Amino acid sequence: MNQNESAIFYSIGIGDGSWGAFYDVCCLYPLRTALFGFSSHLQLVHGRVDPEGVPYAAPHLGVEHVPDSRGVLFQGPAYMGLAALDESLMFMNITERGLSPYEHLVQREDGLLTDSAVVSLQKLEDGRIQVGYKWRHSDPEASTLVYEDYDSVILTTPSWLIETNITLAGFTQQMLPQRIIDAWKHAHWETSCKVYAPLKKSFLDSQSSIPQILITDSFVHDVYAYRYNEHYADDCILLSYTWEDDATKLASFSERELANKCIAELDRILLQCTNVGQPISPYVDCQNVRVQRWMTDRNALGCAKLYRAGTYYDAVSLMKYNRDLSAHSGLYLAGESFSVDAGWTEPCLRTALDAVINLCERTSATFNGAFTLEHYPHYQVEK
Repeated sequence: MNQNESAIFYSIGIGDGSWGAFYDVCCLYPLRTALFGFSSHLQLVHGRVDPEGVPYAAPHLGVEHVPDSRGVLFQGPAYMGLAALDESLMFMNITERGLSPYEHLVQREDGLLTDSAVVSLQKLEDGRIQVGYKWRHSDPEASTLVYEDYDSVILTTPSWLIETNITLAGFTQQMLPQRIIDAWKHAHWETSCKVYAPLKKSFLDSQSSIPQILITDSFVHDVYAYRYNEHYADDCILLSYTWEDDATKLASFSERELANKCIAELDRILLQCTNVGQPISPYVDCQNVRVQRWMTDRNALGCAKLYRAGTYYDAVSLMKYNRDLSAHSGLYLAGESFSVDAGWTEPCLRTALDAVINLCERTSATFNGAFTLEHYPHYQVEK
C-alpha cells in the first residue's frame, strides 16, 4: 500500500473498522482476519432465548445468586448474551450423567470455589502441586489463605496475571524451562477500550439518516448500534471501540468525561455530514455509560494476546508444553495465553482439549475410537 492507501486502511480496515493500531504489533492479524473470513457474517448472540428474547426454561433461571461448594454465593445464570454459552455448559444437565457440572462439583467441599484468588503454585517433593489461594478475597476482613495439594493443575489465566499475581516455586528447569516462562512473560496483551451506553429504541425505529455503523478517523474510531428485541427496554450503542495506542490515549479520562467527549465528537461529525445533519446525542442515555478498559481490568490486564515480530516460536513452545513437559511437571496450560491465535473462542477451546487429551494420556485413560497421541498433531519449533 502507498501512504494514502495505508491511511485509509488504518481507519476502515476491510470495512469492519480500524486496523491501523496493529501495524507495529502484528500485521498478520488483520490479514488473517480478512483471508479466513473472521469478519464475515457476524451476529449478536442474544443467548438461550426465544424469538421474543425471553429465556427458555433452564436450571436456576431467575435465581439471583447460587452457592458454590462452601456456600459462597455468586451470580446465578441469566442465559442471556454470550455468557449463555458458559452458563449452559455449567448448569444444564449432561444427558448421560443426569447431572450438570455444577451439581457434580458442589457435591464436594472443594469442587467449585468462587471468590478465590490463586496466589502461589508450589511443586512438592512427592510430585504433587500445592495451590495457595485467598478464599473470599473480595472481603479483606473475611479473606483467609488456604493451601490444597493436587496431582495436576491446569493453568488458564492471562499470562500477565501469572507474572504479577502468582508465585511459582519448586519447579525445576526440566519441569518449567526459562524459555517457557519468558514466552508468557514477554507476550503482548492488547489494550482495548469500549464505551457502551443505552440507546433509545426510537433511534432504529425512526427514519433517522444516522447510519447504524460509523467508522471514523477521529479518536472514537468505531461506533456500532445494536438492535435488541422488545424484551429489552433499550437498545445499545458502542460509542467508541479502540485498540492499542488508539485506546491508550483515552486512559486518563473518567467514564463520564470519556462518554461526553465521544458523544460531543459524534455530534460534531454528524452535523457536518451533508447527508445526515443531525446529532446522535438525543438518542443516547449518557447517565448509564459503561466503559470497559481491558488493560486495567484486574482479572485480565489485557484484551487479547498477540505475538510480536520474532516471537512466533515462543508462542508455539507454549502450545507444545502439555505434550512435552506436563507429565513431568503436573502443570498443564490452557487458554488464550498459550496459543498463537487471539481474541476468539477457538484458541481457548483448542488448548482446553489439548490439556484434557494430554492429562488423560498421563493418567492412562482409555480413549474412544482407538485414539492415541500418534493421531494427534505434534507442534514443531525452529531449532
